[in-house]
Formats: sequence, structure tokens, C-alpha cells
Amino acid sequence: MVYLGNIVYTFPGSILIGFFVSALLFVILRRKIKSDLKLRSYAIGFGIFAISNISLLILTMGYISGYFYFIIFVPFMFFSFMLNKKLIKETRLKNSIVNFIYKSITTFLIWFIAFFPFSLFGAIGILNMPEKNIRNQEILLLREEISNFETFADLTPFGLGVYKLRHEGSQRLWDVTQLPRTVITYDGVDLVFESHVNRRGDETWDDVWNNSNVGINVMYEIFFYEGTYIIITPLRESAHVMWGWGLIYLCKELESDVDLFMTAIPNLEVVEKLRELPGEMISRKELAVILGKIY
Repeated sequence: MVYLGNIVYTFPGSILIGFFVSALLFVILRRKIKSDLKLRSYAIGFGIFAISNISLLILTMGYISGYFYFIIFVPFMFFSFMLNKKLIKETRLKNSIVNFIYKSITTFLIWFIAFFPFSLFGAIGILNMPEKNIRNQEILLLREEISNFETFADLTPFGLGVYKLRHEGSQRLWDVTQLPRTVITYDGVDLVFESHVNRRGDETWDDVWNNSNVGINVMYEIFFYEGTYIIITPLRESAHVMWGWGLIYLCKELESDVDLFMTAIPNLEVVEKLRELPGEMISRKELAVILGKIY
């Protein structure tokens, strides 16, 4: 049962089971299909698959309906197509306009039910298009506004980004070279670019991924590039999905109460390029004192 369950809960498994269900259905209905089923038979077949699909969708709140839909997809499409074909061929209403409207509505309903719930998502998407277009326009305008902010640092020569800041003390530093996968609103701010939170007032500034546990004497690397101090924490033995190979802090002055932003080291080539700059090593404790932070 566990093995069967694992097969069903995979996309290829659903297709495989759907193939066998379709083959079994063909064997059972082969003779009747050859002799051409009546409209009622196609309506019953369509109804059975439609009811089972919608019932399972409701009962499981959509949890396994996607997998189940692919299992019944081929026979469901067969009955949908044949029912639609029969209705169009055999329905003859006297009024041509009424006849056209009836067949159009019937065809729409058959295929809406046949592709449910995907058809519902499509319909909702169409209805939401005006609102979505307005939202996209707002995002474009905000991106343009942020792009015109003063450049805090351009670190593209090192494989990092172009960082924009509205003004000193702003809560977010924007990387205008990195777009998020999905724009979300956080703390009332639309995150239309990748951004980094200002740790100016955060006393536990380097308490990320156990940096506070590395010891007060561990050495941090500091480089200076075009008006920006670049602080590199000790590298990790392997990359982390969020924090990369380590952390980089950016600030304009090495003193307390300054804007301080943190970003990840995406790859070791970034560090190799930064190490080509003149730099110095400083202990975590000494750096924390300079920045007015807890160590």
C-alpha cells in the first residue's frame, strides 16, 4: 500500500495509472464504442468522471485532486469530446440563434467541468487581469523610483550588485540587479527588488548562522572600495541556501551609529576578487567595539 501510495503521489505515477485506467476503459467499451454509444451513455460516462473529480476535490480540499485528475484525464477527455460532439450533431432547435447560443453555452460548460478546477483558476485569472495590470504598473513605477535613488555602492565588478539607498537611515538597501521571484509586501513595503535590512540599531549585528559563537578573536576581513567598507565574516565549510559561503557587511564609515547592511556571499569567486583590493584583518571584538555593537 505504501508503494502504491508513493506511485500515485508522483506526476509520472499518475500518468502511468491514468494510462492503465484508459486502457481498461477501452477494453470494456471497445465493442460498444464500435457500434457508437448513444448520447445518454456519453452523458453518464461524463457525469461519473465529473462527479468523482469534483467530489474528491471537495473531500480532500484539493490535496490529491491534482494527481487524481491526471489518472482520469484521458477517459474524462474522451467522454467530454464525444458528449460535446453528440450534442452538436444531434441537437436541432428551430430557432437558429437559440440553437447557436444553446450549443455555445453547452460546449463551454462541458469543457469548463472537464478541466475543473484548472478552468476555474483560468477564469479567476481573467477576471483579475485588470487588477493585476494595475498592480504590475505600480511595481514598475516603484522599481523606476528605486533605480533613481542614490547609489550606495556598485559592487558588480566583484559579482555582487548595484545597491541603492533612499537616504541615510533608510531601513532598506535595494539591490537593483536582483528581482525577487514573487513581489510581496512586508512591513508595509513592497519588495520589488532584493533588499537588505539596515542593522544600524541592531546590537546583535552579526548574530546570524552562529557568527556570535565563533569567538571574539576570530578575524574579519575589511576592504575599502570607492567610499564603501566591505566586511567579510569567516567563510563557512559549505554554502548555505540563504547565507551562501558567509556574510558581507557594507557601511560608509567604521564607527558607531552608521548604516550597516548585510548580504550573502553567493560564491567564493566574490571573495577572491575582493581580496585583490588592499585590506586588513581585524578581530571580531575590536570590530564590534568600533561599530558600537555587542560582541
